[in-house]
Amino acid sequence: MKHIRRALKEDKHIVEKLRISEFNRSTEFKLLKPEKLLWSAIDDANIVLVVFDDNNNAISTMMGVTVHGVEEAEEMINCSVPGIVKFPAMIFTSAATLQPFRKMGLNQLLRYYFLLYGLTTNIQTFISPVYTCAPRIKFMAMLGYQFITPERNWQTKLNPLSERQLGLLDASQISNALSIIEHYKQETLDEYPWQGEMLV
Repeated sequence: MKHIRRALKEDKHIVEKLRISEFNRSTEFKLLKPEKLLWSAIDDANIVLVVFDDNNNAISTMMGVTVHGVEEAEEMINCSVPGIVKFPAMIFTSAATLQPFRKMGLNQLLRYYFLLYGLTTNIQTFISPVYTCAPRIKFMAMLGYQFITPERNWQTKLNPLSERQLGLLDASQISNALSIIEHYKQETLDEYPWQGEMLV
């Protein structure tokens, strides 16, 4: 049965395989250090979500990392973080969708459950590193994201093929963003129901 749930440590190999295979196929960047996508203590300490198809194959994933200050955020995303970011913040990272399932809204499905989680926490900002050639930017803008180009960028994992930006969503926009995803992606939400305990 199709579903979405939180990944467990025993899922790490399927998550790693999905991340590396799809990062290697990306048209937004060239993957330079695939070892950076392996499951680590960061995955253990934070939230990794996975979407599964009818055959229980992982088809989409994203990690949400909670950070509590500028230094922690910059260490995580390897670029400068603007002063308008309020903390604690959640960084969306290691997002990958299997090629045949792209453009179905699975990235927004994953984002939806992280934003729901935001309603029950004190997270103040959601940070999404994104490249200007990424097709999801238009939808993210509809959700209320603003996009800022970092002053400094020292990332070595990827070689970007377009400008890297930070998409910032203030917590005050969560309810509106959820409503927009529900309006445009309800079919996807219904097709891939949540399984297990909700994020708290």
